[in-house]
Amino acid sequence: MTPNHPYWYAHILGIYHMETWINNRAQPIQQHLEFLWVRWLALLQNYKSSMKHARLPKVAFVDETDPDTFGFLDPGQVVRGAHLIPVFASEHGTSWLRYGRSLVHHGGELDDWEEYYVSM
Repeated sequence: MTPNHPYWYAHILGIYHMETWINNRAQPIQQHLEFLWVRWLALLQNYKSSMKHARLPKVAFVDETDPDTFGFLDPGQVVRGAHLIPVFASEHGTSWLRYGRSLVHHGGELDDWEEYYVSM
């Protein structure tokens, strides 16, 4: 699928550093790896946003049943941070991830906002 929006959005769940050994049949080589554990957000379908429509892009977390809900990302691929504004008219609910304690919720919260605006 090719997105019609220039960016992908993710919530960073963790920043990791790892020392690994690569065995290339000769002398093993030690390598330092850095990666991000992320929870992906997707643009809402059938929602038009642009300067023409005078609306900010709107995103929501990818449903937990999707095999690509979570992923790993090279920090070098991150362009910059984005300010996400909860869509207060939508619910503070549980449709994208089961309700309850989880590593993916901030500060012990039990659920997330359903939708977010991407501030520009």
